[in-house]
Amino acid sequence: MQRLRLRTVLAFTALTAGGGVMTYAFAGPWVPKITAMLDDARIVVVDSTMLAGLNLQALTVEGRNQTAREDLLAALDVEQGAPILSIDVADARQAIEALPWVKTANVERRLPDSVHVVLEEYESYALWQRGERYTLVDNTGVEIVDVPGADQSLPLIVGPDAPLHAAAFFNLVNTINVDLAARIVAAVRVSGRRWNVHFDNYESGVAVLLPEDDVVLSWTRLADLERDYRILERDLAFIDLRMEGQVIVRINPRAGDGPRNDIAPAATSETKLPDADDQQEI
Repeated sequence: MQRLRLRTVLAFTALTAGGGVMTYAFAGPWVPKITAMLDDARIVVVDSTMLAGLNLQALTVEGRNQTAREDLLAALDVEQGAPILSIDVADARQAIEALPWVKTANVERRLPDSVHVVLEEYESYALWQRGERYTLVDNTGVEIVDVPGADQSLPLIVGPDAPLHAAAFFNLVNTINVDLAARIVAAVRVSGRRWNVHFDNYESGVAVLLPEDDVVLSWTRLADLERDYRILERDLAFIDLRMEGQVIVRINPRAGDGPRNDIAPAATSETKLPDADDQQEI
């Protein structure tokens, strides 16, 4: 009996929709009145579907990790027991895709009584700092959502165009030396041309100035220095690799107040080192 009733209701719905096409083709000046009549008829049909059991009883969601349940329900804007045919899945999809974490969404009715939502969410790749503002970005540079502060599990990137270039840079240095790349805590995009990279921690980690070109060669040289001399563990303010064939280091200004981690005193705070291949010790 329920199956038969469902068939009857759906048949009436189809006829009503077909009547709308005929109306616009032949009714002429009667269109406004007939349209109003059809709207009333649709309301009757939708209400009738509830008698056939076509009302929302279940909502299932696939792919939700970051999107808040309350935000998703607010975007759908439906209540349990609502006529399922009254739910506009296109409008629901558009509202859901406006949520910060949602990249794409698919909304479908599953008769007789459920709606299924499939989400594809953005994946946070780095934390973009602009002054006091922190924004999670994905690996293509899309801004996802602002957050209160730094997240130590993600690399910090700085610079107006840093989000657009971060993934290419990190992929490159990971390919050259993954262990060294894993120690990066921050990368600053300088003048839209090159990177300054900070290692290990924000407070006392060494900054490395990379050149605009030949990043592969510079990163390889840095990996050799770290392997042979633990240069990143020295009390240095920065290591400058921008000049081909040279490594320039600056001793941390506070080093004179305490242990220098085995760095010999220098006449100035800036010291040039020979290439890694020629270097015996630091």
